[in-house]
Amino acid sequence: MKKILTHVFCLGLWLGSALAFTHQPALALAPHEPPKAVASAVQGIRFMGAGTLRWLGLRVYDSQLWSGTPPRQFDYTRNEAWLELKYARSLKGKDIAKRSIEEIAGLGPLKEEQRQAWLKTLVDIFPDVKEGDTLGAHHQPGAGIQFYRNGQALAKLSDAELAKAFMGIWLDPKTSQPKMREQMLGLAP
Repeated sequence: MKKILTHVFCLGLWLGSALAFTHQPALALAPHEPPKAVASAVQGIRFMGAGTLRWLGLRVYDSQLWSGTPPRQFDYTRNEAWLELKYARSLKGKDIAKRSIEEIAGLGPLKEEQRQAWLKTLVDIFPDVKEGDTLGAHHQPGAGIQFYRNGQALAKLSDAELAKAFMGIWLDPKTSQPKMREQMLGLAP
């Protein structure tokens, strides 16, 4: 009986701490000013929306989406956009790349050869991040994507298919996080 009570108590502590993390305020990303790195590059850039990714109640990152296209007309496969993630915890770049490929594969069929090539590309690009770091992506459909870390250029990809798939992680209707997608697109509170 004592062993059972100990397990229940530990479960209660874990659940209580997870719930406490769930109610933490989002990391501020200043939604009224566009990221400096892209403000001059995107015509009429404006804030569209923001969301927070949580895993087991723990905040992983806060996201923002910016575009020069009005929210109701926006289509990530056609319209230029800036996506910014502000991390709430430290993560290895290799793990970010692996998770990105898993999310891309969840959007539709992905050949193993393509999966491995894209994984290698993303592993080579993504740095380790710590709490407070930002990773940004300036997507130009048909032309590719420019990645940034803390506002500094990181790498540019001209692979338009990978660029579109990467943005689809957050913006495709089949995303694993549909509520966050709606928030980022300004379609939900």
